[in-house]
Amino acid sequence: METSAAAAPAGSFFPSFLLLVCGTLVAAVLGAAHRLGLLYRLMHKVDKVSVRHGGESVAAVLRAHGVQFLFTLVGGHISPLLVACEKLGIRVVDTRHEVTAVFAADAVARLSGTVGVVAVTAGPGLTNTVTAVKNAQLAQSPVLLLGGAASTLLQNRGALQAIDQMSLFRPLCKFCASVHRVRDIIPTLRTAMAIAQSGTPGPVFVELPIDVLYPYFMVQKEMVPPIRPKGLMGRGVSWYLENHLANLFAGAWEPRPEGPLPLDIPQASPQQVQRCVEILSRAKRPLMVLGSQALLPLTPAHKLRAAVETLGVPCFLAGMARGLLGRNHPLHIRQNRSAALKKADVVLLAGIVCDFRLSYGRVLSRSSKIIIVNRNRKEMLINSDIFWKPQEAIQGEPLMPHTCAPSGPSPPGFCCSWLELGSGPCPMGYPVS
Repeated sequence: METSAAAAPAGSFFPSFLLLVCGTLVAAVLGAAHRLGLLYRLMHKVDKVSVRHGGESVAAVLRAHGVQFLFTLVGGHISPLLVACEKLGIRVVDTRHEVTAVFAADAVARLSGTVGVVAVTAGPGLTNTVTAVKNAQLAQSPVLLLGGAASTLLQNRGALQAIDQMSLFRPLCKFCASVHRVRDIIPTLRTAMAIAQSGTPGPVFVELPIDVLYPYFMVQKEMVPPIRPKGLMGRGVSWYLENHLANLFAGAWEPRPEGPLPLDIPQASPQQVQRCVEILSRAKRPLMVLGSQALLPLTPAHKLRAAVETLGVPCFLAGMARGLLGRNHPLHIRQNRSAALKKADVVLLAGIVCDFRLSYGRVLSRSSKIIIVNRNRKEMLINSDIFWKPQEAIQGEPLMPHTCAPSGPSPPGFCCSWLELGSGPCPMGYPVS
């Protein structure tokens, strides 16, 4: 009786063990099939006769996003996308140095309100851009850097001009991605364009290996030997190369949306706006400082100017905000900024931070009420633990005209006495409602 009782659990152990082994094997096989791309290719075929190439996908996304200029220094790694952009009417501007190409794209981004786009070849072509990319990061300028790279099969194998480009640009860019399949070009670029403009704008980097940009027949010629090897090892290598090639182009030309993704632009809450309105309405010596970020998209310059004139608050203009009010606007003060900031009872800092340009905040009076508006919360509060303290810190777009109401000329003391530091007559502005 004891022997049969002990045998029963042992007999039930083997089926469970076999089930576990079979399940593990099935999972391993499915995992290997997934990594090799075999499962994906069951539903997405490879078009081996098409002469289309990945450069056309790049150009299609850029055109769908309204890009008009592509700056470059021509190189073999990126030639297909340059040809495709030109065919779609995107003007390709060839520069003499890669850093110049990025500076030009940065300028287009600032002046046009769109993403500036630049394409350079692998290795030294990309390293030459570092200074200009860092400049775009500091300027919060949305720039898309497209970089060539060695083929996906030769990554980390000592290919021509092959370096670790991703590690180089991660500290400089908001988003870095390397495309490893032709079908990933469109979604990756759409994501990069959206991230470049969302939140605090800045540069993004997309690496495009050479074999995702050229057509199938050319990549096949370079990758797969024309004569099949006879040995077992040779056949295995040949199968691996053919499988890699198939994964590169599987589902490459299936229709995909190319247009812009929604942007994530921080906005001030109604409660924050109301508190600012109340602070400004009680001010006797208000002052405003507008910086470069105030002119970033999606804030058109004419709307920002209308907001400034509606507020009727004297202001200093800095960075890209210079010229916003024209040459002789009565609200624009040009001299004695430090003295004016010390005497103001309310200071509105829009799109500017308390860095060296404002003496790290030391030019602000501790008795003043400070309102600061900026998309980047970390930068917005820089040095606030030492030299200054904000009354209201708003992460979002600058205040727009709808926060004020045109209820008549500015009352005495609201701006007229304050403009003694500037020049010109008191403007017929509107007090804050």
